[in-house]
Amino acid sequence: MTDTPDLLRRFWGIRPADVKPLGGGMNSETWVVEHQGSTYVAKRVPATEIDGLLAGCEVASVLADAGFVTGRPVPTTDGRLVVIEHALALLEHVRGRELEGETDEEQRWIASTLAGVHAAGSPAIGLSTATFAVDWLSPQLTGVEAHPWLAPAIEAVRAETDPLTVTWSVLHTDPSPEAFIHNDSNGVTGLIDWAGAKRGPVLYDVASAVMYLGGPDRATAFLTTYRTHGPLGTDEMQLLDAFRRFRWVVQAAYFAWRLAVRDLTGVADQADNEKGLNDARRGLAGLGLDTA
Repeated sequence: MTDTPDLLRRFWGIRPADVKPLGGGMNSETWVVEHQGSTYVAKRVPATEIDGLLAGCEVASVLADAGFVTGRPVPTTDGRLVVIEHALALLEHVRGRELEGETDEEQRWIASTLAGVHAAGSPAIGLSTATFAVDWLSPQLTGVEAHPWLAPAIEAVRAETDPLTVTWSVLHTDPSPEAFIHNDSNGVTGLIDWAGAKRGPVLYDVASAVMYLGGPDRATAFLTTYRTHGPLGTDEMQLLDAFRRFRWVVQAAYFAWRLAVRDLTGVADQADNEKGLNDARRGLAGLGLDTA
């Protein structure tokens, strides 16, 4: 694999003073890049994730043009947002602190930012939910068969949500608190890590945020703020639990796949993947789905 500094020179025409590993997420490797007083983040993904990286860079660029802080991709010298052959993007570094979502104030920042993204993404009644996340959620996905409870859970969730016609917009798809970067000096909250962004049911993002915040009882400030500023009406928000089940079963299928292929990106060992699967199983059981 070609070294990241060499790729930065070849495709962005920069000779970084320093390139330090930032630590990988669940699906990528990242580096902090220092160049002539500016800071960037280089992001590299597996070959299977290139389409998601490109889609996310395109969304982040459009939203940045609309005034959001997204970690905008820096075009290469020939105008590309992603160097496809090396699965690499260079992003603007977003200054600030990662949020944790433990306080009402932080939850309000998260909700306001996410609601703004959804409102800016041309929200409208979309396609059948059956067309959403077909590559993420199927009983035929690798690893599902190793867990006898999982295929029936996927089928039950699909049966519940597939017939629904709800509001679609641009989704982040993984709005965990640490993806929200708050700048205390100007009060602006950015949203980064757009790989995997796509158009889909807004409730999927809302359910994801609630999952990461620990459930509705712990996400009261987030939900109150989102209801005020987001594009969804009261009737649609009443479908939240259906999409919470959908989100948890996506989580379960993802970790079942990671276990099957022994993907350790972003984790210490297989025990972390087991924990992710078990957490999802408990989340589904807590929402009334049989996972015995």
